[in-house]
Amino acid sequence: MDTNEMLELSQEFAALGAELHGDGDNQAALHRIVELAVKHVEGCGWASITAVRGGQGYSVAASDEVAQQVDELQYRFAEGPCMAAAEDASNYLLFDIHNEQRWPQFTQAAAEQTEVRSVLAFQLAAGREVALNLYADQPGAFSSDAIDTATIFAAHASSLIALNEAEDQATNLEAALESSRTIGVALGVLMSARKVTQEQAFTLLRVASQNLHRKLRAVAAEVVETGTLPDLPAPKPAKVLELSTAVDGAEVEVSTS
Repeated sequence: MDTNEMLELSQEFAALGAELHGDGDNQAALHRIVELAVKHVEGCGWASITAVRGGQGYSVAASDEVAQQVDELQYRFAEGPCMAAAEDASNYLLFDIHNEQRWPQFTQAAAEQTEVRSVLAFQLAAGREVALNLYADQPGAFSSDAIDTATIFAAHASSLIALNEAEDQATNLEAALESSRTIGVALGVLMSARKVTQEQAFTLLRVASQNLHRKLRAVAAEVVETGTLPDLPAPKPAKVLELSTAVDGAEVEVSTS
């Protein structure tokens, strides 16, 4: 990367940072970072960011359909350099997909179904298992200079992932607090209307939730809105067991309940 290109990249990173400190969209920034990787990392034709949760991978961002397709092959076979980088906290270079002994199911499928021939995957320093994935259409496409440039992208992507996680945690916390407030108000409504204790009111909510197959917070929200519990489904009639017996050589059906 020459001086002019380094200056251009620095300006693009600065613009990205300024946008995020304003009203920028973090998800859009993740898509932008993989697009910039394709633009500035020599040899890179496609890029994506993989996250793994519970052993299952998914793409946080992808530069295009090719990157998404290669990601999906790794998720399908639960193997590949990007999955390994995310899970093992290491960086991986797949030099030539046709001569790679690791991840045989992925490499065979990728060779047959895509143009990708080499892969560079960086583990991102984030709270969850995440990797930056760079794909190329030539074997050994990533030179030492390209890897150095990719390292810069990995550092910036790590910051974006950390911010994304912080936003997710804040959103989840806000939702949990709102749910807790709704349930608390619903308990108060039931305690007043039914003249029951808080524990008894919570039991009423829980039983309604189980019988209606609805989340507790959804039932609580209806109680807050209507002032009463929703109607429970009518009990199912007892099943009638049909028995067959023989009387004087003829079959007779006998019903019991």
